[in-house]
Amino acid sequence: MSADRPAGASGSEPPPREPDAEDKPGVGDATMRAVLRWVAGTAAVLSVAGLLAYGPRAALGVALGGAIATANLYVFARIVDAFISRRGHTVSWTLIAIVKLTGLMGGVWLVLKTEAVSGVALMVGYASLVVGISLGTLFGPKPPAD
Repeated sequence: MSADRPAGASGSEPPPREPDAEDKPGVGDATMRAVLRWVAGTAAVLSVAGLLAYGPRAALGVALGGAIATANLYVFARIVDAFISRRGHTVSWTLIAIVKLTGLMGGVWLVLKTEAVSGVALMVGYASLVVGISLGTLFGPKPPAD
């Protein structure tokens, strides 16, 4: 009787997988990927606005702040994803989190100490994190209802 049933007929199929589980490259689910795109896009728009309004040095500061914000969110999402899914050794991800925080604070301190860019411009670029998260959550893909 099972020979009468075509391959892939009801009962022989594996349960459907969530599309975001492992099929798509990147980090996190679709919402997190959308938020990352919004943060990077917001940083780019703010950088262009800084260039037009205040010149290249301000634009560089805004772009640097936006790059730091985007990289910070990306690494944070990878760490949270690894902890939730319990992939790899949690000790190594804890070490990565400590290095990320130390690098973030040390890098910002170094940029401000050398006065390579304005602290205000750096913070305007870093504000793309808050704006991008808000916009990505509002206009990004909605999470599943279940």
